[in-house]
Amino acid sequence: MALRSFLLGAALIALPWATAIAQTPIAPLAEDTKPLRVSGLGLNVSNLERSMKFYTDVLGLKVDSKVPGKDGKVVEYLLGMTGDVRADTLIVLRQGEIVPGATKFGRIVVVVPSGRKMAERLASAGYPPAKIVDGTNIVQDPDGYTIELYQRPAPKP
Repeated sequence: MALRSFLLGAALIALPWATAIAQTPIAPLAEDTKPLRVSGLGLNVSNLERSMKFYTDVLGLKVDSKVPGKDGKVVEYLLGMTGDVRADTLIVLRQGEIVPGATKFGRIVVVVPSGRKMAERLASAGYPPAKIVDGTNIVQDPDGYTIELYQRPAPKP
């Protein structure tokens, strides 16, 4: 009973504070503050070199840049489609711990000309989708991150 009363009291105290924050007006973004674009996403991976090879050798991305650690060893790869770190939307791979549930954040969407052909390529490299279809296919990278091989619909005549 005492715990229930405490939790109810804590909720009543917290509620006005949360409401006050939500109602605080925020100034419009100044041009020198607005984000320029979404650059990409970063993934912690269990084996940096294995993941880099998956994304480059199997999926076809290019290494745009390598980030060295204090000892000079690569700790992060910046991957894109063109090799130009300033122009690409990047997938950043970093050696790190993968906490439970982290790979279920959503999905990485990669536009491909043929979902079936790319899915077959991934299957032959040891990363088979649950099923291979004409159009969009879903696969997983070595750590279990979901990748959607998105095949755009054909243009309407």
